Amino acid sequence: MSAQIYACGDYCAPAADPAVELKALVKQTTGEAVRRIGRFIQLAMIGAGRCAQAAPVPADTAVYFASGRGDFETTVEVMATLFRHGGAPKPLAFVNTVSNAACYYVARSLKLQSRSNFVCNRCLAFESVLQLALMDVQTGNASSALVGSVDAVTNPLQEHRRRLHLAADAPLAEGSHWLWLGPARSDRPRLGEVLAVEQFSERAALLAWIAARQLTAQQCAFSAGQFLDPLAAAALRNEGGLSQVFDYRAGRGYYDSQSGAVIAQFLGSDAPCARLLHVNADPAGCFSVMLVAR
Repeated sequence: MSAQIYACGDYCAPAADPAVELKALVKQTTGEAVRRIGRFIQLAMIGAGRCAQAAPVPADTAVYFASGRGDFETTVEVMATLFRHGGAPKPLAFVNTVSNAACYYVARSLKLQSRSNFVCNRCLAFESVLQLALMDVQTGNASSALVGSVDAVTNPLQEHRRRLHLAADAPLAEGSHWLWLGPARSDRPRLGEVLAVEQFSERAALLAWIAARQLTAQQCAFSAGQFLDPLAAAALRNEGGLSQVFDYRAGRGYYDSQSGAVIAQFLGSDAPCARLLHVNADPAGCFSVMLVAR
């Protein structure tokens, strides 16, 4: 299965306390000032809006949206109101705890009229939603797909680190990464192609799949997701015969779905190879792989 990549849009910034204000950037990106939305939705609108600025996304585009943990900010606010203060949450805040609410704002901003999907996955958020979008494009269930992931930071930063079970001095970031995918069309200039997104419950099955692709070190680079153990990544790279490493995470603060950044960064890089194999993992021993071509 494969799909063409027609546009990319990203936002990634280190966390700050106090947080950097995003309202002006939302208006600059989307052309409208949106009231009464939190940081999670703002980040979604900025990333998706930048993707739409790169190329006009058609109205029949379906939204495929993912996050490692969803709208932390709104959920913490609602939980504190309920359990710390013994009050009732604001209706709009309660509604926005459903992270799919961000899909509504993205679709409204870009005037999209198709369906939306939200996937929450602790370690493989972007990979999972990209796989879903790819299957829908290939089966004809979606003629156009806007695929993205968002992870936001909440203040105080020390509390956010504790919620994420990170070290007290761990650098933090927030990210919003989006791709516009669709079937091959001669009237649309393409940036690249998603050749495959697969998940495996066993390492042997992953290695067999890589071997079947007949990838070479000159043709393909290897990149490791943040949840793949470095020693395991090195072993997979060596057994797969892929000596070139594409490092997209250097200097990047922690957020759950860093994998969302790798495709756009590879397509915009001067890496000498035409393909990228990205491998990530989760604590249960499952692997996820994305194969992308320029």
